Amino acid sequence: MNENVSMTKEEIYSKDYIPYSIKYGRMTSLIGVVASFVPLIVLALVFGVMPTAKAIAAAAAIRISACLVYYFIEPISFQPVLGIPGTYMAFLSGNISNLRVPCSSVAQQAAGVQEGTPEGAVISTVGVAVSVVVNTTILTIGVLLGQQIISMIPASLVSALVYLVPALYGAMLMQMVLYAPKIAIISVPLSIIALAVSKMTGWFDSSVAILISVFGSIFIGRALMNTGWLDDQK
Repeated sequence: MNENVSMTKEEIYSKDYIPYSIKYGRMTSLIGVVASFVPLIVLALVFGVMPTAKAIAAAAAIRISACLVYYFIEPISFQPVLGIPGTYMAFLSGNISNLRVPCSSVAQQAAGVQEGTPEGAVISTVGVAVSVVVNTTILTIGVLLGQQIISMIPASLVSALVYLVPALYGAMLMQMVLYAPKIAIISVPLSIIALAVSKMTGWFDSSVAILISVFGSIFIGRALMNTGWLDDQK
């Protein structure tokens, strides 16, 4: 206890908080991986439902080809906002881009801390944890009473809910633009160009366009940072 009292907050963060988070983050993530196969095991062993090896290979190939690029994109693009503990929690609970990242970003903004710092990572963990609790509570209520609740909402409002996610992304984009306008000058046009080329030429799909946007922004931003142009983001 005396040793921890004499440690600075940076030392507590790097020597206690992060190793603890990584240890249990890995453990819970592995438990989640194993748990995701439980329904398949039950179907195979209890009900005798077992697809052929050819069907499994075909399904795996389709899924991997569609999602492999996100294996690289999402941890790299989300981790600076979520922090290490928040990343473990977000990837285990899901709804990362449309719920965990916005909650993390808003929590850090409300607390007045900078993303990518130890303080930001701690506040991000709180924001993600609260979002998981609230999300689970509302989801439980929705599962039990969803039909009754929807029947009470006007049809015009229900139809408007399809715009909820695009509106959320738009709000996140504007928040990031205001937070780092100089980087936005690079990343936003690059994303639009990559997506336009994807749609107009068909040379690559939208997932590759996202890959180009993420890593292109990183490389260009890094090069400009070395020139000192990004020292003052505001």
